[in-house]
Amino acid sequence: MRGVEVSWALTGWAVVVRVAGEVGAVDVAAVDAELRAVCAACEPGAVVVLDLLDIALPSAHGARLISRFVAGCARGRARVCLVVDTGGAAYRVLRVAGVSERVPVFAGVREARAAVDRVVSGR
Repeated sequence: MRGVEVSWALTGWAVVVRVAGEVGAVDVAAVDAELRAVCAACEPGAVVVLDLLDIALPSAHGARLISRFVAGCARGRARVCLVVDTGGAAYRVLRVAGVSERVPVFAGVREARAAVDRVVSGR
């Protein structure tokens, strides 16, 4: 993948996926394959945290890719949340694409975990 790194880890509370780099048209196919693998590995009811703090401004292709990932996880009944700088350009692109309107958005993975813990504990 030219300029993009996708890594993911199963934790005790979520599948945390980190995308770093510039998600442009050239990278879409390789990144899409990585993200499809994440969706396939998720159990129904899983929580998926998509950490986008380290991406540059996503292209329209990148925004569609992220939208497809969110939709694919939802079809598998996994719950997705985004970690993105809400004051940044990437958030604005995802908002225009309608992605950030469909899932919870957090400033960091720690904040996402706190929200998941509240839901699990019923608080």
